[in-house]
Amino acid sequence: MPALANPRHERFAQLIFEGITTGEPKPYSASHAYIAAGYTAKDAGKRCSSAQAASSRLLFRVIHRVRELQAQAAEKNGETAEKITRELNEVLQEARADKAHSAAVSAIATKAKILNVGEQKQPQHLDYNTCQSLAEIACKLLQSVGFHAPDDVSIQQALELNHTFVAGLERIRDQAQQRLIEQR
Repeated sequence: MPALANPRHERFAQLIFEGITTGEPKPYSASHAYIAAGYTAKDAGKRCSSAQAASSRLLFRVIHRVRELQAQAAEKNGETAEKITRELNEVLQEARADKAHSAAVSAIATKAKILNVGEQKQPQHLDYNTCQSLAEIACKLLQSVGFHAPDDVSIQQALELNHTFVAGLERIRDQAQQRLIEQR
């Protein structure tokens, strides 16, 4: 994904990413990034300022870009879940011997968190408007929960589950309509 079209949004995402990688305290980093990106807080310096609220809303809009920057950093540094797990296992073996590696374990866990390695990824926004069939919708639904390449059997199972779900919704609708008729 390229940089965000809005330069202040991109700057904000970059600053959030920078704050995560440097370990800046979370309660303040979003507000500071918001102001540093060129936005103005109406009541700067006050507790629960408008910058805090506005930065929270903006972060929701640009979080996908922050996650992308984390993934790029992980790839650039050659970090993988497997590599971090190997490092963690080595530290745990040594820690069992002398119980002096809690800082190292914490560092590896923090490194994994910073680079967003090994964490469950947020589902990407999938565009259902391009779907030409229910099977394509079922495929995208499966992808939204992390099933990257659904096979035909899985797609068929998703379609059957969708039919069951729709039937349940129709039952709820019919029961509600029946209650309305009985109340009249």
